[in-house]
Amino acid sequence: MKFPFSKRYQEQGSALMVTIFVTAAVLLGMASFLMLVRSQYVSVARSESWNSAMAMAEAGVEEAMAQLNPGALARNIAVNRSANGWGSPSGGKYGPVSRTVGSSGSYSVLFTDTTFPTIYSTGYVRLPDISATLTRVLRVTTTNVPLYNISLAARTNISMSGSGMSANSFDSSNPSLSTNGRYDTSKTTTNGDVAVLYGNLDIGNHNISGDVLLGPTATFSGNANQVSGSIQHDFNSDFPQVVLPADSTSWISLLVPQPGVVGGTAYTYVFNTDGDYVIAAMTGSIYVNTNAHVRLLIQSGNIGGVLVAGSGVMAGKLTAYIAAPSFSIGGSGTVDGGQAANLTIFGLPSNTTMTLDGNAFFTGTLYAPSTSLTLNGGGNNSYDFVGSCVVASVTFNGHFMFHFDQDLLNSGASRGYLATSWTEL
Repeated sequence: MKFPFSKRYQEQGSALMVTIFVTAAVLLGMASFLMLVRSQYVSVARSESWNSAMAMAEAGVEEAMAQLNPGALARNIAVNRSANGWGSPSGGKYGPVSRTVGSSGSYSVLFTDTTFPTIYSTGYVRLPDISATLTRVLRVTTTNVPLYNISLAARTNISMSGSGMSANSFDSSNPSLSTNGRYDTSKTTTNGDVAVLYGNLDIGNHNISGDVLLGPTATFSGNANQVSGSIQHDFNSDFPQVVLPADSTSWISLLVPQPGVVGGTAYTYVFNTDGDYVIAAMTGSIYVNTNAHVRLLIQSGNIGGVLVAGSGVMAGKLTAYIAAPSFSIGGSGTVDGGQAANLTIFGLPSNTTMTLDGNAFFTGTLYAPSTSLTLNGGGNNSYDFVGSCVVASVTFNGHFMFHFDQDLLNSGASRGYLATSWTEL
């Protein structure tokens, strides 16, 4: 006996199968699309987090560099590397110091207890959507850069008057380039570079035995034949502000002068031993004896003359921080550190104008990045500035000659640590 099937039922079955297959295809397509969207979202989020992890690691490097560089300082003043929560070194390393940045980022950074520290910084970024934390590690090597590597530099204008040689160089540590550590006109070199970051360098009728370094927007008033080296237009340098040493709050207030006569010359202040002092109103002259290392914070007044005694390892040293808005140095007195590295004059940010007066020699260094410097005097004679000068601007009123002491590259003040390599591990 046969049981015939209705054609209608056959058609309904076929439609159901088609519907099932179409629905399955649509669902599969939607699932694939959602998976693609999810994959793209995760990829973008991961890429952003990967980049953010590098930013976290770089933030750690910046904190370590800030710890190592509290400001322009004398090379013989040690940076307190354990300050600001870094603690004493362990296993040859300071740190690690860890910081949280925002809701999902953090870093951990340490640096080695070496002359030129190596910084290791790890950046972390949490990616909640995939329950992952991305990390990137940086290793940065450093070197300590001398603060003085030029004869004369200014952030803005330098305006020279007079004529003749204006800048050259020598080396007080090299007998063939100096006489008993002193500048000798017969033993000079051509590293008397002069630089202006922006503004104008007007050398008048002067000659430069060295290079002229100009910032990209700086201009030069002079002829190329007045410059023994090259005229460059890519000078780029920062001028870090001077920061008082951390222990300056404990320096002794010197309320009255401590006069004395040395070698038949009367001085207003005589320092025979080490000491750190605050002088509210400075006036007169200063003598620093052999082996005495003295630091002064001068809040107002002027310096008539300076003599730092001794030579080599026996030399005295004077570091003066000038806080006075306006200050003068020289007059009829000689300012003589013996060698440039023995006398350092720092202009604090509050010092905006300074003058060097008279027909005397200045042997030392001057770093005052907020200060407009005026050089008065000279007359028919030349005022010799032996060492290095870095200020905001310079105006010459007379004949002045700058002699860069190349020994400052090794024994002078330090600009601080700069990166020499930057490697991702």
